[in-house]
Amino acid sequence: MTSILLVIALFAPSSQPAAAAPAANLMGQQAVVHRGAAFTLKEQITLDDVAAKPDDFAGKTVKVAGTIKQVCRKKGCWMTLAGTTPAARARITFKDYGFFAPLDSQGNAALVEGTVEVKTLSEAERKHLADDAGSTVEAIPAHELRLVATALEVRKLGH
Repeated sequence: MTSILLVIALFAPSSQPAAAAPAANLMGQQAVVHRGAAFTLKEQITLDDVAAKPDDFAGKTVKVAGTIKQVCRKKGCWMTLAGTTPAARARITFKDYGFFAPLDSQGNAALVEGTVEVKTLSEAERKHLADDAGSTVEAIPAHELRLVATALEVRKLGH
C-alpha cells in the first residue's frame, strides 16, 4: 500500500504583504500565532479522516488540527503536520510565499482551514523538499494530498 502525504498550501490575503510575515522566533514571543484569513468553518475534522479517504475530501473545504513535526529549516516556507495515526501526515506550504511558519514552531499544535486537492510531485520537487528538510529524496513521497489553506493558527503546547 502506498502512503500519501497530506500537503497543505497556505494563501495569504492580498492585503497582507509577503515580507511582513517571516519571523524566526514568534513562538518564543507569544502562545498563539495566526496567519492568513480568519477561520470561517465552525466544525473541524481530524487530519486522520482526510488522510484515510483523500478522494472523498478532494475539492472540499475542511478545517483540521494536528501537531507540527518539521519546519523548513531555511525560512519556514513549509511545515509537516501529523495527526494521531502514522498515515495522517501533511506538508503545509505557503502559496506565493504569502506568509511563513515560525521557524521554532516544531512540536506545537496547528489548526488549518482550506480546500483539499491531490498532486503528484516531480523528481525535482522531491529533491528540493528533501534538501530543505535535510533528508533523502526517498523520504519524500511522490504523491501528496494538499490542503490549499486560507488560515493557519499555531498554538504553543502547554498554553
